[in-house]
Amino acid sequence: MARYAITITVIITTTLLAGCNGGAEGGSSSGLASLLVPESGTRRPLTTENYPVAFGQARSVMSQYFTVASADSDSGVIVCEPKAMSNAPGDRLIGRSEARQAASMKISRTGGRIYAVCTVELQRQGAVILRQQSITEDTYSSVPNQTPAEMDAATSPQQNDAWETYATDGVLENKILNDLEQALTK
Repeated sequence: MARYAITITVIITTTLLAGCNGGAEGGSSSGLASLLVPESGTRRPLTTENYPVAFGQARSVMSQYFTVASADSDSGVIVCEPKAMSNAPGDRLIGRSEARQAASMKISRTGGRIYAVCTVELQRQGAVILRQQSITEDTYSSVPNQTPAEMDAATSPQQNDAWETYATDGVLENKILNDLEQALTK
């Protein structure tokens, strides 16, 4: 029985590390990387073949909607500061937690084409929910079996914030990508 488990583990590990070619637009991705970091958001091929121009225009368009926190042209990743949402959907029974939009864009070159992936995540503050759902293992001894960080140690307010992504805003993603296309065709 142990031999079968080892054989199956080796096969799964080899498959994940080998990766596979895929994607509707002809892109390729590592099998392991695609499992660990799923590609979310709206993906669109761009009309330009000039990567620096595409990245510059993408940064400019993102800055029209959000405050750009970082933009790395080498990796093609543009990350924006989260923006509070005043009209967040309230599907909770009691109370309403704070909500925000967290946006990012990645410009990449695959197979001679340039693609843009825009992601606008809708997030809800869930620190209280996460604390209530945490399971503690109590050994019923007088010796603590958790670190202070695991027991809600005193930290900064930024460290205590826990934001849960509950949806993506596909309409806004498409609007941003449409504006990027218009900026590239001017």
